[in-house]
Amino acid sequence: MVETSDGPVDRMEAVQEEAAHANPERTFWNRELKRRMETALQELTPRERMVFELRHYQGLRLRNIGDLLGTTEEAAKNCLFRATRKMRVELGDCI
Repeated sequence: MVETSDGPVDRMEAVQEEAAHANPERTFWNRELKRRMETALQELTPRERMVFELRHYQGLRLRNIGDLLGTTEEAAKNCLFRATRKMRVELGDCI
């Protein structure tokens, strides 16, 4: 809110939001990134994929991931490191 001689004015009302679906190019790139992410996830071992998804999609801590997998936090951390490195190689030009 900004105070003017005519009273308070909310300048945020003048800002138009750009919906993601309103921009075809943005929609295209979002779909392309999603497709490439899925392909990159398929390249991981089942264990790497599980650790990656539990950490990044479910937000679990490495200690909890280790407990779920019956291993140590350090082993989960190493697995996540390998998965992340593989994802970066696969998505190199996207990120």
